Amino acid sequence: MLHGMTNRYAFTERARTLASYMTLAEMEAGCDHVRKASWWSRITRFDESVQPPVYDEEIAGIAKLFGTTREQVRAMIAEEWLGVAPEKVSSRVKRIMPQVDALEDADFKMVEQLVNRLTPAAAESGRRRVVIRRKSTA
Repeated sequence: MLHGMTNRYAFTERARTLASYMTLAEMEAGCDHVRKASWWSRITRFDESVQPPVYDEEIAGIAKLFGTTREQVRAMIAEEWLGVAPEKVSSRVKRIMPQVDALEDADFKMVEQLVNRLTPAAAESGRRRVVIRRKSTA
């Protein structure tokens, strides 16, 4: 299961999950051809010589394939290839982390899509969305 940043190999596990129902050629096409089928094959086999994606275009294509944000892909890459886990986790995230980690893959995907839909700009920029309501003068 993909559990955000609680899993050291979330990137590889997400790729392996996709490879269980997609061909490697479909994965290549699904990421807008930023990575070849042969690269995806090596990822799914845990080939330690594979170099991580680094360019924004690559990150965007992989985020599209994974159905997640660029920031989440960058965090997965940092944790898996560099061993750098995110340090700052809000109390809100900590509060729901056990429940999210316990979800089945299909349920997790639904929750992830909902969160991404509710905060697309905030997720991409790393900023929170703030809604300011005008005080009624009536």
